[in-house]
Amino acid sequence: MDFDKYNGVIESIYQASIDAQHWDTTLKDISDYFHSEGAGLFSQNPYSQEVRSIAFLGLQEGYLESYGEYYGHINPTFTDYAELRSGVMFTEQVFNARHQDENFYRNTTFNNEWMNPQGFSHAAGGMLIADGTNTLNFSLIRSSKQGLYSQQELKVLEALSKHICKAVQLSKVFERTNYRMRNAEHILANMGYGILIIDNEQNVLESNQCALSSIEKNPILTIKHRKLVSRNIGFNKQLKSELKQTMVNSMLKKEIPLRLNLPQYENLLLILMPVMPEMQSQFDRPVALLIIKECVADTPLNMNYLQQSYHLSPCEARLTKYLVEGLELKRAAYEMGVSYETARWYLKSIFEKTGTHRQIDLILKINIDPVVRLAT
Repeated sequence: MDFDKYNGVIESIYQASIDAQHWDTTLKDISDYFHSEGAGLFSQNPYSQEVRSIAFLGLQEGYLESYGEYYGHINPTFTDYAELRSGVMFTEQVFNARHQDENFYRNTTFNNEWMNPQGFSHAAGGMLIADGTNTLNFSLIRSSKQGLYSQQELKVLEALSKHICKAVQLSKVFERTNYRMRNAEHILANMGYGILIIDNEQNVLESNQCALSSIEKNPILTIKHRKLVSRNIGFNKQLKSELKQTMVNSMLKKEIPLRLNLPQYENLLLILMPVMPEMQSQFDRPVALLIIKECVADTPLNMNYLQQSYHLSPCEARLTKYLVEGLELKRAAYEMGVSYETARWYLKSIFEKTGTHRQIDLILKINIDPVVRLAT
């Protein structure tokens, strides 16, 4: 196995979890690794038979359309429910063996009317996720020149399929917190946001390079044996406490961001976000999203610009400022000298005027505004 190339494919898979537009490149990387001319990632509703394309490679537009309308419903790779098991990859040999006919797959309507006209002869794939409503499926296809997929290739494909599952699941997390937007990877780099997926024991399950760079530059935090810890005992206690509360909020489906206070590190902003239960299945345990932001000194929000550009009142602009700085709504209300209910009323108005729906959406929208931190 070419480990450098294999690791490159894994890196490409997780890049697609942040930027959905990268899936086409990821499929190309996977196809090249397996010497395949085509690939597909799609969801299928077993009840309505609706097929929704996530990304396809190597197919002509007419064949892609006909797959969703008809041929995806009769593809034996994804309709033989006796063989379909999450994460198990198989080829046409499986169906030939089950029917005790070495030409079974070759004689199917799917093979003769959809595969062969495009020059494809062999397929490998399987179901990645079944959530009770839809299945997530992945397939590779190649010509007779490349030959059958080997058992060794299937084992490697099964290993990669687990990463594809996580990437799709992560993309839902990022979408929910507004990270998977257009040019998301570029925006995140410019904003300086780091992302860690951690469980209730502070184990780091996933991370991006920006988060690792921030941790390396700020010695109060470190990742030791895949666990996020701090040299500051007081902060360690705070992290455990807030993480516990975040997990409770997740179970209650309350998407409430919690700010962590770092003594002597005011330039580092840490916000814990609950990951909703329906987004956690690929992690086999409750997880939370830790957002890391390195604050830039001497760049306060331009309050006049906030009011004029977003039509905010002075109180609404002030509340927006506190939320962007990482304060919870109750603390922001206290700083403004208003009741919590009044602050909630302001926030509802801010959402309407800025076209956002959640606090994290508002924070991201303001932070990516190129003018909001310019001097008056």
